[in-house]
Amino acid sequence: MQKKLAIIYIIPFQRGGVVGKHPRCRMGLKREGDSLVNEGQDTMIAFLARPTGRAGVDRVLREIVLGLVNGRYRSGEKLNANKIAKEVDVGLVPVREALHLLAGQGVIDLLPQKGARVKGLSRSETEEWHEVFRVLTLIGIRKAARLLREQPDLQAQLAQTRAVMDRLPSEKSNAGILTAILEFHRSINAFCKSEILDEASRRLQVVHWISFVAQYASLVPHRIAIMENYLRLVDALARGDADSAVAAYNYECAFISALIRGEQPDTMSDWIRVTPF
Repeated sequence: MQKKLAIIYIIPFQRGGVVGKHPRCRMGLKREGDSLVNEGQDTMIAFLARPTGRAGVDRVLREIVLGLVNGRYRSGEKLNANKIAKEVDVGLVPVREALHLLAGQGVIDLLPQKGARVKGLSRSETEEWHEVFRVLTLIGIRKAARLLREQPDLQAQLAQTRAVMDRLPSEKSNAGILTAILEFHRSINAFCKSEILDEASRRLQVVHWISFVAQYASLVPHRIAIMENYLRLVDALARGDADSAVAAYNYECAFISALIRGEQPDTMSDWIRVTPF
């Protein structure tokens, strides 16, 4: 039997809910025209749902997508159309249209006479989808490294992307940390002007499946290590060093995969992972 080749990455560590009744109270949303805008998360939502151009439907999509990512809607949970309509302050028609759109994308199941239910993933399936996410986001990382090598004047934009990770020490929930990670990669894609990557993410619904990481992986105790991993990645990008950026990111992904499996990687020592081609 032919054996698969593998790359070994060895990188040492250096230590260095619902509040209000209306979503504007709960998620810090504000009105601009006839749509709701979340200042820190709107770009991340673009990973999952392309706006329809219909204000009511887009507001419902935003509400449900954020609920999936921040853990408000969990695996197997039923979505009550009347409740969503009241919270988002729209009629039932936009809610039903949004639910049908998400069902068509494979995010939820429509049950005859029973409404809608969030699809679920097992721990092992979540790890596999995280691997899909790794492969997809690596494309943006490689492209960003090349651009920074060829156009050093883009460093200011990279600094803005880095700032997303600087807030991790203050994050107190798995969902908050995962949201920062998703925002980071959405920012990288925007930095690369790669709409194709965003479209691929939407078609595969990668971000929905990745949202289950917050259910299985204990991210909060490791938020400093996660931040350090990403800052190491950013430093490599700043140098235009694609190989180091890829190695740093593969290391971080292996770290998250271990957390999904319920392991507790020792951040005080070198940690070796083998990633097959």
